[in-house]
Amino acid sequence: MRISFDIDDTLICGPSVPTESTVAWWRRRRYPEQLRRGTRALMNQLTQRGCRIWIYTSSDRPVYYLKSWFRSMGIPIEGAINQTRHVQMVGRRGPSKYPPAFMIDLHIDDSPGVAMEGTDHQFAVLLVAPEDQNWVDRVLNEVDARICANAHWSAQRFAPDGPFRIKQMIRKGCARLLRLDHRITARTGHSAKSDPG
Repeated sequence: MRISFDIDDTLICGPSVPTESTVAWWRRRRYPEQLRRGTRALMNQLTQRGCRIWIYTSSDRPVYYLKSWFRSMGIPIEGAINQTRHVQMVGRRGPSKYPPAFMIDLHIDDSPGVAMEGTDHQFAVLLVAPEDQNWVDRVLNEVDARICANAHWSAQRFAPDGPFRIKQMIRKGCARLLRLDHRITARTGHSAKSDPG
């Protein structure tokens, strides 16, 4: 599942919203903006669920800057879309954001206007207000509901994470098939014996 986050007033909010110090002190001059409290934990939780994280901003922060900034905080970002990249892909006449153009399944934003565009253009938007203190839980609940409703995402979420686990699951699956085959053979043989025809 691919999820994108808006930056301004979603991941970076005004002075009244608690922040977290995620950048080492020697990098703060290059990355002065502070993320909303809970961002790093949320991103880690999403990654554990098999989600791929994108940034989708209407600002013109350079894509390389966004990727390196999040990487410096230990947050894995698969891709970033700024205003320039959006216009190149969607054009100036389209909606202000259009996640389907980048194969994004869910977009997180603070703007009711983006949510209205989502309704009009049929893409999923979860609104998160800057003052919402339960925003992390709201995002995780929405993601979990979408994962449970989609068999492909559910299978990815519980996929084995290494060759040992894969071999172990194959062995268990083969053993299960052999037991099932043995039961079917036994039942068929039993019914054939009891059939007087």
